[in-house]
Amino acid sequence: MCRARRKLVKKQQRKRRRQKQAKERDKLEEEAQNLRLLQPDYQKWLQKQQEMEEFQRLVAEREHQDAEECWLRCEAIAQRQFRIDEAKRRREQEEVDRLQREQAKERAEREETQRKQREEELRKAAKAAAEFDAMMESMAEYLNNPRVEKPPKHLLRVMETQPGERPCEFFSRTNCCRYGHACTFNHRRPMLARILLIRHFFNHSMLREQRTHKEYASAEEHLELTEQDLRSDYDEFFDDAVEELEKFGQIVNFRTVRNTLEHLRGNVFVEYTNERSALRAFTSLQGRFYASKRLSVEFSNLKTWRGAVCGT
Repeated sequence: MCRARRKLVKKQQRKRRRQKQAKERDKLEEEAQNLRLLQPDYQKWLQKQQEMEEFQRLVAEREHQDAEECWLRCEAIAQRQFRIDEAKRRREQEEVDRLQREQAKERAEREETQRKQREEELRKAAKAAAEFDAMMESMAEYLNNPRVEKPPKHLLRVMETQPGERPCEFFSRTNCCRYGHACTFNHRRPMLARILLIRHFFNHSMLREQRTHKEYASAEEHLELTEQDLRSDYDEFFDDAVEELEKFGQIVNFRTVRNTLEHLRGNVFVEYTNERSALRAFTSLQGRFYASKRLSVEFSNLKTWRGAVCGT
């Protein structure tokens, strides 16, 4: 207990001594400060310090004001940019909506046009089917009724591929065209006529373009086909074809085109004495086969045989 008390007393004594020393130090500093205040140089220094502190305060206020103004400007710029972006986004969205509306309108118009086209095609198909049925009835009546001497006028009309266009001269002369349905000129073809055109009816290797391979260029001549072979094969074909075609009526002309061009090769023209015989042959030959090939038969309106056959 005594030791602790002494320890506490010593501690309090040290504390009082420190407090006393601190007071004396503060008193000395205060006296020194008072002495310095009386000195003109120190007063000038204090005044400068005050001026500097005031200047720093003003600078700080100015910087704060500038920073605030800069922030306000940045905020104003950001707000303006936001409004610009928002307006741009609205314009883009409006443009997208407009394009979508236009596309929807175009799609609707296209669908409506397609619907009308389908309806028109169905109407034309129905009309064509009705015309075809009426034509077939007329043909059947003309074939089966011997009292009707002349064919009905509506069976004698001419069909055109390009109405209003200039007639295809080659088709008018030969009833054939290398361009077929793709020809831009007008092909006039009769619904009924005394002449039948059977495309590629006669088939022979000598009518195809001859391209002799160099390996066989020196082959013996007696091993190759000759004009005599072509004539012999054609005579056999002629006898066979005429015998079959005469079942439908009397034949006036039987002409075969000798030409290596693909659209003319082996075409056969058969002319009957009247349209009834030609129509009977036409209806009977449709869909039939000859030499493993399906026959393609149509009516022809040739003007002269020389233009159709000679020189081709």
